[in-house]
Amino acid sequence: MSGMFQQFGALFVRLCRLVDTGLILLCLALTTEPFSPRPWIIDALLCIAVLEWTASFFHLSRSWRIVRLRHELADLTAHWSISFAGIMALFALLGDLPLAQAQAWAPAAALWYGGSLCAIVLFHIAMRLALRLWRSVGHDQRSAAFIGATETAQRLGDVFARQRWMGIRSLGVFDDRRPSDDRTAALSPQDFGGPVDRLYELARAGAVSRIYVTLPMAAEQRIKAILDRFGDTTASLYYCPPLFRLDLVGARWDDVYGQPVVSIVESPFEGHMRWVKRAEDIALTLIALPLILPVALLAAIAIKLETRGPVFFCQTRYGLDGRPFRIWKFRSMRVTEDDAFVQARRGDSRVTRVGALLRRTSIDELPQFINVALGSMSVVGPRPHPVALDDNFRPLIHRYAVRHKIKPGITGLAQVSGWRGETDTHDKMAQRVVHDIDYLRRWSLWLDLQILARTLAVPFVQRNAF
Repeated sequence: MSGMFQQFGALFVRLCRLVDTGLILLCLALTTEPFSPRPWIIDALLCIAVLEWTASFFHLSRSWRIVRLRHELADLTAHWSISFAGIMALFALLGDLPLAQAQAWAPAAALWYGGSLCAIVLFHIAMRLALRLWRSVGHDQRSAAFIGATETAQRLGDVFARQRWMGIRSLGVFDDRRPSDDRTAALSPQDFGGPVDRLYELARAGAVSRIYVTLPMAAEQRIKAILDRFGDTTASLYYCPPLFRLDLVGARWDDVYGQPVVSIVESPFEGHMRWVKRAEDIALTLIALPLILPVALLAAIAIKLETRGPVFFCQTRYGLDGRPFRIWKFRSMRVTEDDAFVQARRGDSRVTRVGALLRRTSIDELPQFINVALGSMSVVGPRPHPVALDDNFRPLIHRYAVRHKIKPGITGLAQVSGWRGETDTHDKMAQRVVHDIDYLRRWSLWLDLQILARTLAVPFVQRNAF
């Protein structure tokens, strides 16, 4: 029964991929077919070839059962975006469009990309909703069991109980040691399924589809013996090391010439996600330019009218991977030197009247869109600190340097969470770092949009920038 369910699941995933491809080809026919010099079937075959080739890089053949919807949609968006770029490059190489048709082809291609993306996203959302309803009434269920009465088993069991959309029903925790043993996690009697021999009988009978081995890594020989023993059953086997104790940042599995490795601290923008983040920065910059240019022009005029000196202030900061770069700001003080740094404080005599307004409203940060365009910053990310602050706090705050695993931002999670302005104490800086690392863990395009929306309200609700 377990094997039949798994085969059906694999067939279902494949059917979803075929529907995705069908939707893309349908949008191709509706939007670009009148402008293409080739028969539609030729363009369709080229699209299928590119889509199948790029799908292998995103592991789209895996089951989405335990994957959150936003992660599924992010992978699908990245897959279609990269595939679309590849298809456009292929069409360009075959380019035999007359100039008039080429001008009409560009908006049609943009419509094809947007229409296909919307169709795919809506299809997967609809499938998720349908599957949730189907599983909520007891259909399409998978049975799961845990070997090892550990905290890891408790955590996974709680996840399956809360996230009922996964359709995973726990059979309990199986361990040769009783739950009352001091070496095991505290389990209620109903959560304890019995000894491992009992689970083996269930697995041989096909009554369990997934087995999660949650023993500690120190039990290497015991783990190996269990995996060897259960290898002749039809149950899928998973080993779940207790890595949550290691305070992971951007953790993911990787493979180095056949050797599985897990990252403990890593940027969320490895691989294709780096290009997704860069595309987001470019798009936000282009959207913001018409809005910020008039404000920036007025700020520059006000600075020149009040005091002599340059309009812009340039200072060294640490950026991605701790590499120094020059950050641009509107000058808000009478002092522009980079050395002998002293952080601005309430009532600071160096701050001009115009500068005080610029700092309170964060208008002094607008020139940093230049840094975003040059690639040394992002629109959203950890705020870059002056070099002196970095050097002072780095040895004092745990994992301070992790915030340099991504590009610094014009705004960030710490700033919209109340940790904006002066960091004159260890606790204030520590809270900034906590929020910066939390941003690395939770990053998504949706989180960036939330931070941007909250940033617009910061000057009106926070008064701690001097």
